[in-house]
Amino acid sequence: MSFIAIDLDGTLLNDQNEISEENIKAIQYAEDRGFEVVISTGRAYFDVQAICEKAGIAPVVIGTNGATIHSKNKTCVSSVTLTKDCVETIIQWLDERNYYYEVFTDKAIYTLKKGREHFYNEIQRLKRADLDADVKELVEVAERQFDQFGYVLVENYYDILKQEEEFYNILVCSFDKKELEEARSQFKKFDELMVVSSADHNIEITSKRASKGMALEKLACLMNKSLDQAMAIGDSNNDLSMFQKVTYSVAMGNAKDVIKAACTTTTLKNNENGVAHAIYRYMDNFMIQK
Repeated sequence: MSFIAIDLDGTLLNDQNEISEENIKAIQYAEDRGFEVVISTGRAYFDVQAICEKAGIAPVVIGTNGATIHSKNKTCVSSVTLTKDCVETIIQWLDERNYYYEVFTDKAIYTLKKGREHFYNEIQRLKRADLDADVKELVEVAERQFDQFGYVLVENYYDILKQEEEFYNILVCSFDKKELEEARSQFKKFDELMVVSSADHNIEITSKRASKGMALEKLACLMNKSLDQAMAIGDSNNDLSMFQKVTYSVAMGNAKDVIKAACTTTTLKNNENGVAHAIYRYMDNFMIQK
């Protein structure tokens, strides 16, 4: 059978950061019929694991934008790291310019205490402001980010570099579009880095050898399966690489038009059980073709 790769934020998760009962049933329905369901996300594995355990599912997990792959039995079968020297170069540049950033490792999500306080206060200020619908939604997405499991607050970036852990991903956030674009341009200059985005207020930095698409391709190779009939569901820029690897690419109803244009079809929104809708439609078509 084939793969069903599913993004988390804005896709499988609703706006309460939960997986709905309808989506859980659809995943179980697919797994019962032999399909390999894969969660593919920018979140750290330990955070995804907590979400999945709460939902009662145990899928394969592609984490930190393709930097890690964990099997159903929680074993890490692949990891692509950033060198400590590279991490130091990145976060020193960010720190000097007062960006808010988070560093993802195999053990935790590290962020500066002062930076988190400043970013949190910025979110609260914007929540009190008279915002248009799009900006209001973006602020809500940013606030939900703090619900992730595994945060460790540190005093300065040297405390992060002292950690003897594997470094996978660096998330950079700003509501200032010019500031965010400056960071994007800065790190796109590095041949060894991949820079993507999961929302309009962030960029995510991994190794050039890590993306959701690369990880899905690697997973298929490890499991001796094909992606010929695979489906991927997502809503953001960091999902584009996996859309390119599958036959059936599905954009969420809440995705931007540029994401929808890159996909073969569109499903309902994340608050309307769009994943379940896509899975059942895919399964029906798959069975007919068989």
